[in-house]
Amino acid sequence: MSKKQSPLFRSPASLLQTGLAALGFLLFVLAIQAEEIKETERPPAMVKISPGVYQLGKMRLDKGARSLSFPATVNMDDGQVEYLLVAPHGSAHESLLCTDVHASDIHFAMLLLGAKGAPRTTSPTGRPPVPAHIDAESLKNAPTPRGDLIQITVKWRQADQENTAHIEDWLFNSDTHKAMERGPWIYSGSMLVGSTFLAQAEGNLAAVVLNSSALINNPRSGNTNDKVWFVRKEAVAQKGSIVELTISLSSPSP
Repeated sequence: MSKKQSPLFRSPASLLQTGLAALGFLLFVLAIQAEEIKETERPPAMVKISPGVYQLGKMRLDKGARSLSFPATVNMDDGQVEYLLVAPHGSAHESLLCTDVHASDIHFAMLLLGAKGAPRTTSPTGRPPVPAHIDAESLKNAPTPRGDLIQITVKWRQADQENTAHIEDWLFNSDTHKAMERGPWIYSGSMLVGSTFLAQAEGNLAAVVLNSSALINNPRSGNTNDKVWFVRKEAVAQKGSIVELTISLSSPSP
């Protein structure tokens, strides 16, 4: 694929002007340094599959729709949750979904789509205000998440029928006795500690209860209460089901 064929592979001057691809690459290099990721686990090659649509490993990036899709597994179909999505080494015992797509790859792709911010950075020896254990006291002082507005949907097959849902439909608030309110999530971009990309290191990708290490956070009322969020078992796909999770940027490019 030539540079002329792909709007994502442009001249050095154009890359400098947007800064997005360069920033994504820099962040991934930092994650490689911290996590000692093997050569085979570095960013997947980008392959154009149709105008404006690219395959990156297991991810599909749609530049026109400003969306990123990748597979995940329904990890829980009942019980209390604190996370929407984790990696296998993350907090899988309290997460609705699980994926083996790397946090660093997701972040790289989101930057290519136009997500604005890089993760917040601390000094190489410092540590950001992310507690080792999330409890009522730490949540009370949790910072308000900031970042791009995104929508999250899932698609799956059941009994030879294709189904789609807003991810909020799969979650339940025990205080309101209702499904989670539909609406945007916050792509907050996680954090860097020195050269460690925390979402990659900790494996917690999308948080229902605020977590500054996660790529994605929940902006709704109740996001500092780790006791009220449950899987909505009458709506969720069966445990073990493979779904296609799609993240769509809601806000316009700057």
